[in-house]
Amino acid sequence: MSTGKYLTPIVGGLLSSLLVLGCGEETRTSPDETQTTPYSPPSEQLEEDPAALTPEPTDASSIFLAGSKGVGDPYFPNLGNGGYDVTRYLIQVTWTPSSLTLRGSTTIEAETTDNLSSFNVDLNPNMHVSSVTVNGDAADFTRESSEIIVKPVSNLPAGSEFQARFTYNGEPGMSLLENAPFDGGWFNQLSDTAEDFSCSSCGTYVYGEPSSSMAWHPVNDHPSDRAQFRIEMSVKMDPSQLWNNPDWEFVTNGFLIDKRKAENGMTTWIYETKYPRAPYLTTLAFGSFVEFEEANLGDVQLRHWAQSPPLPVDIFEVDFFGFDYRSMFEVFTDLFGPYPFDTYGYLVINEDLGLALETQTLSIFGYDAFQQPGVHVHELAHQWFGNHITLDNWSEIWLNEGFATYSQFLYEEAVNPDYDIYYAMRNVVSAFEDEEQLLNKVPPGDPGPEDLFSASVYFRGALTLHALRIEIGDEVFFASLRKYVEDFGGKNVTTSDFIETVEGVSGEDLEDFFNRWLYDLEMPTLPLASN
Repeated sequence: MSTGKYLTPIVGGLLSSLLVLGCGEETRTSPDETQTTPYSPPSEQLEEDPAALTPEPTDASSIFLAGSKGVGDPYFPNLGNGGYDVTRYLIQVTWTPSSLTLRGSTTIEAETTDNLSSFNVDLNPNMHVSSVTVNGDAADFTRESSEIIVKPVSNLPAGSEFQARFTYNGEPGMSLLENAPFDGGWFNQLSDTAEDFSCSSCGTYVYGEPSSSMAWHPVNDHPSDRAQFRIEMSVKMDPSQLWNNPDWEFVTNGFLIDKRKAENGMTTWIYETKYPRAPYLTTLAFGSFVEFEEANLGDVQLRHWAQSPPLPVDIFEVDFFGFDYRSMFEVFTDLFGPYPFDTYGYLVINEDLGLALETQTLSIFGYDAFQQPGVHVHELAHQWFGNHITLDNWSEIWLNEGFATYSQFLYEEAVNPDYDIYYAMRNVVSAFEDEEQLLNKVPPGDPGPEDLFSASVYFRGALTLHALRIEIGDEVFFASLRKYVEDFGGKNVTTSDFIETVEGVSGEDLEDFFNRWLYDLEMPTLPLASN
């Protein structure tokens, strides 16, 4: 099945791109299939003691409750879990391409925010949990659809650290997220010539927004809970299955800290991150990937991977498709502040996926999207707006997409002396007047889950920033952007955080301005340039 998220080309080659998130086959287990462990019902009270019916005064610190099965996201209420914050994921898994199965363990290191008698994690039903330990002790667990409910031997007081280790196996597929506008998760490149449609000679990759991680490992799958990752992937391949390329690679975010081959033919890769990230910003791929040797950009290590053959690694050469990522870095560091990470790269899939996704420090591209310069600008801007500054909840999606879209215009303005950004933005308005008034159908500040990736979120979000620039002037506008990045980098944000930042820098009351541009159904008239 396929669904889509897209950016329609609008202004003469600047706004490139269909950004469609996902195409793939889905493997599901019925939500009715549950995993349970025996439990003993509470004993019945044999006698009604009047004293026992009078509740004793209790200290709140002594009350332990079940953690919630969602963080309270207004669009995806069951996404993520309440009562704890994850510090790090330690993932040790083995992938068997011939059977499309994944097995291993994930250890979640976390700190409680509430007194917990139990807690939940997200994991698709087709990934079957065989055991759970909490702080080394075997724990009871049950399953309800994509929720694993864990009851440790001892209660977990608020503010305490704990480790939960899950052993599991299954066939990873699509993330089973209610109300999701498209499929995200684990994709297998099934070959039409492969016997029984196996993937013994095919690649695999992971992406998805707003959810993909729960398709293959236990996770608190919400952007409000960012964490470090250590991913250890082992794969054993029969050399006869590797066609003409015996050196298949596993690639994911972060840095490769070890790669080793065992005598039995098993190869293991270990990657670690240096910066916390939201789970949906994790990508991975296994297949015939070749790394492009590229000089670093100052302190930023460049890591580019292409699925080859047949993709040539020289697609990463500057101007091969008319883009120059070095100039993109220069423009954005000048406008927004220093690049927030110490590595960046491309992971290019040999499929026309119609998408690129800003997976942290390693943006994943379909080959068609990779050929469009504007998409490169968009995904790099997301490293500041979406990755460094992350959403508190999915109703705030314009803070990601509106900022990244306007950054495409800002980049063109910076590198092209003849470019008129005010004319370009008026062209955006005119273009959508011919598209059944799409910008007047969805308020970008609250689009709803079905329209999470609507044109209004991208382009009316960008127009909101441009109108703000006209309202407060260039000097205050760009000072506000830099202040926003400085104050909220490494944090989760809401629109109120951005508004308060701009009001603090400008000294103006902008509540009515933002209400009209973000929350009214009809878009305001774009003002003329003030300069």
